[in-house]
Amino acid sequence: MSFNVPKGQRKEPLMSRLANKFNLGEWISDTLNISEELPTSMLKKVGFAFMLVLTYIFFQHNFENLIRGLDKAEQEIKEKRAEYISHKSSYMFKSKHSQVSSALEQRGLLRNIEPPVKIVVVQ
Repeated sequence: MSFNVPKGQRKEPLMSRLANKFNLGEWISDTLNISEELPTSMLKKVGFAFMLVLTYIFFQHNFENLIRGLDKAEQEIKEKRAEYISHKSSYMFKSKHSQVSSALEQRGLLRNIEPPVKIVVVQ
């Protein structure tokens, strides 16, 4: 049978201990000389910085979408070029005289053995 043993005292999480030791909020307020209320000049600067950050994020997002679109278009162009080359080589092969004559023989048209007759008109 097991006995109930009281657990030891729970340790405070590391981040909480660090936050208590290095109080970031107090350090910022001491460094920037911020009292309980924010001055309006500080709000203007913070608002401006916030707008700059939002603008940066917006342009970064659009730039990444543009790059993705360009990569996709480039891949499609490569595929179309390969398709074009394969169709062109197939067409060039099928347009050879030997291939055309063999295709026509299968349909029943035979090659003329006699050379063409030259017609001479006498005046």
